[in-house]
Amino acid sequence: MPQPFGPLFVAALASAALLLGGAAHAAAVRTDHVTAELVAERGAVAAGQTLRIGLKLQHIPHWHTYWRNPGDSGLPTTLSWTLPPGSRMGEIEWPAPERLPIGPLVNYGYEGEVLLPLQYTAPPDARPGDTLRLQAQARWLVCNDVCIPEQATLDLRLPVAEAAAADNAAPAAHAALFAQAAAAQAGPLSAWTAEVQQAGRDLLLTLEPAGGDLPADAPEVHVFPYAEQLLEPASHALYRGPRGYALKLKLLEGATVPARLDGIAVAQAAPGASGTAVWGGPQRSVEFSAPLRPVATITVPAGARAAAEDRGPASLRGSAPVGLLAALGLAFLGGMLLNLMPCVFPVLSIKLLGLARQEGDARRLRMHALAYGVGVVCSFVALAAALLALRAAGSAVGWGFQLQEPGVVFALALLFFLLGLNLAGQFEFGLLMPQGLAQWRAQRPAVDAFGSGVLAVVAASPCTAPFMGAALGYAIAQPPAQALGVFAALGLGMAWPYVLLVLRPGWRARLPRPGPWMLRLKQGLAFPMFATVVWLLWVLGQQAGIDGSTRALVALVGLAFGLWLASVWRGVAARAGVTVLLVAVLAWGWPVSERAASPQAGNGTASNAGSPHTAWQAYDEAAIDAHLAQGRAVFVDFTAAWCVSCQVNKRLVLHTDETLQAFTRSNVALMRADWTHRDERITAALGRLGRNGVPVYVLMRPGREPLLLPEILTGGLVREALSTL
Repeated sequence: MPQPFGPLFVAALASAALLLGGAAHAAAVRTDHVTAELVAERGAVAAGQTLRIGLKLQHIPHWHTYWRNPGDSGLPTTLSWTLPPGSRMGEIEWPAPERLPIGPLVNYGYEGEVLLPLQYTAPPDARPGDTLRLQAQARWLVCNDVCIPEQATLDLRLPVAEAAAADNAAPAAHAALFAQAAAAQAGPLSAWTAEVQQAGRDLLLTLEPAGGDLPADAPEVHVFPYAEQLLEPASHALYRGPRGYALKLKLLEGATVPARLDGIAVAQAAPGASGTAVWGGPQRSVEFSAPLRPVATITVPAGARAAAEDRGPASLRGSAPVGLLAALGLAFLGGMLLNLMPCVFPVLSIKLLGLARQEGDARRLRMHALAYGVGVVCSFVALAAALLALRAAGSAVGWGFQLQEPGVVFALALLFFLLGLNLAGQFEFGLLMPQGLAQWRAQRPAVDAFGSGVLAVVAASPCTAPFMGAALGYAIAQPPAQALGVFAALGLGMAWPYVLLVLRPGWRARLPRPGPWMLRLKQGLAFPMFATVVWLLWVLGQQAGIDGSTRALVALVGLAFGLWLASVWRGVAARAGVTVLLVAVLAWGWPVSERAASPQAGNGTASNAGSPHTAWQAYDEAAIDAHLAQGRAVFVDFTAAWCVSCQVNKRLVLHTDETLQAFTRSNVALMRADWTHRDERITAALGRLGRNGVPVYVLMRPGREPLLLPEILTGGLVREALSTL
């Protein structure tokens, strides 16, 4: 006699239960910041069968939870399970996280909706028609400006069916979410090579395709190490070259150097792009394990360039494109206007003074003008070549990079002090020179003209003229030949007015006639030189502290004393002794940056100690995002202590009561990005604006393109910009 409840009957009953809504079921738990729920990829499971279970987290806007390595701070989400006997639950298969900048820190985690999947295996003795109860104690840390630990007890009821019925069970409502989570998990890094150079705390991870070049439009890549407290998450500079990616990373202070660096590399999804073209498979992220190779200095692969895009305020991205011809024209105009900047004008005045004394030998004058122009152009090209070489080697530098080194500022202070003493009549260069060198120089006046061209460029380096910003911003992103061409155009523009004046006899004839006034003017020009020295020592104080600037002052006194001794002791032995004394004093006075010891180091804070204006906040990209999200505009002052134009604009425009009141009336947040020291974050932000030097003034408006203001500011220009809000 047949049994009334045989296997076929049970299977039919289970299938009917599924069809009638008995599929996997769970209740969501809602906290103040997260809605959590256990979900299954299918509606039923068979005995001994494996399927994926997931913890679904829905965050409220601007709040996040953390990846397995939370980054600078935070805790990963955990699950403690209570399962039916005979069940097995795997570990969380973490989807690729996002980089989440919080002030100077960077965390790794998730915003919006995320699913953390796990593999679940049902008991082998489960019977069709049963319901398995899976219970988890979930704990997470949810953060925005503050962090709140939360937890919830979650429950999932999973029907058991025959294998065929379970396989064919209607997909759960979250099937698409499981598919997205699977796509976000890291695949293997096949057909690529991965290696890490290690020099002290600096690391350079290179990822190169073994069978071809990296496409020119390859997306940006972010790297997430598995190990906690190993790397500084904020130190993450990406370079792309024809052979692949390179990422500059940095070990945390005191971190144990591992034998290998393990983690994932994630291709950032651009609109309409996928990771297929990058990693050679469907995954957007891949897992790597790269051995560390100790080296003396890390070296970025040849041809690799810093990625133009980095995570930052969305409204900072993009700027009006500039073509090569436009860049050449802007550079030429900018170079001409550079002659009017306060750092160049004293040097140019000395040149004009010398020109007034020139006799009417046309050939000699042409040679003089040509040598001066060659000196200016060659100096700009040499500076540009050094800039490009540093960038190719992995340094995030821009125009004025040399003034970010205290030693260069110290050397300039010595040079201008020397020039000031000479103009004031305290000594003559010719009297201090050996006889042979003096004769050689007298026979080659073009050398003096060339040297004055070099000096003009050295003096011009702290200044920026109108039109220069867009031209240099374009140049720095171009191949070396085009970039050097733009810088050469800048030099031509700067040399052109003086060369034209020399070559036009009619114009030259309008210069004042030589006379006693020239001596008085020459002596008077010493004071702009001494004022420049004062300014350079102030810059040095920002970079090397009060001790550094004091040692520099003592070195200047030693230099003046040595020149005086050289003028009264004419013997060879005496001069040799004076030379040794000068070298010793100058070596002692050579400054060392005290940035590492500064409490403001690396936070983008402007050097405005003592300023009565406290409305300016340190540059903070996360804060900019927050202000824009709240509908508030942000004005950013990209500046540096060594930038003359920046200091002039600050004192005459930005720090005036009228301008500050205009900002207040418009409810504009004020931020200052201080580039006195090298700062890769600020360099990247300038690059996103299409600029490569300071000053840069940008008004960021919610939902609109950033508005760039001219390099030379006026109160009217600022108010006009604010009127667009």
